[in-house]
Amino acid sequence: MRWDIQFFKIIFPSVLFNINDESIHLTFDDGPHPLATPVILQKLKERNIRGTFFLLGQNAQKYPDLVRQISAEGHQIGNHSYSHTNILFKDKSFLRDEILRTKEILENAVGEHSPYFRPPYGYFSWTTLSVLRELKKECVLWDIDSKDYKLSSIQDISNRVVPNTRKGSILLFHDNNSTSSRVQDYLPALLDVFLAKGFNFKTLPA
Repeated sequence: MRWDIQFFKIIFPSVLFNINDESIHLTFDDGPHPLATPVILQKLKERNIRGTFFLLGQNAQKYPDLVRQISAEGHQIGNHSYSHTNILFKDKSFLRDEILRTKEILENAVGEHSPYFRPPYGYFSWTTLSVLRELKKECVLWDIDSKDYKLSSIQDISNRVVPNTRKGSILLFHDNNSTSSRVQDYLPALLDVFLAKGFNFKTLPA
């Protein structure tokens, strides 16, 4: 399951796939979601864990109170585009609009937020990276994909995530329609396993 991260880091040195530190880094894509996000926030709060939420502009626009709650509870906020369109072959104008539109929505809700951007589906191009440099944004992917949006059981998600997580790992989860009915089961189970293994949790480097 773990791809050759070193290979990708050589080709794309400006992209974060993992972090050279002693902690693990939880990230949540596609929110805020009216059902999934509050559950995630509660489970993290109960364990005093902070994560990074990559928010969609169109959802942040609908649920600004959730954006503010994420920030108020000490979590990091990143940009995940406005519409969750595959940007792999999109031009610079489209990319700028998706990123800047979301940036404005997030700033209206919580003010300044992190410079991190995660491309929808993890797809990006040299054009994407060029626009991110221009906008002083940093591209963040992951080295552990939970597949929580499609795996149906706690055990399946755990088998995919737990054995492969290392210090410095960036873990990908989702707060969206696909996870809203199950996140209250699998997320606390995984968090408790990681805590029992002695892992520390941090947001991405500021």
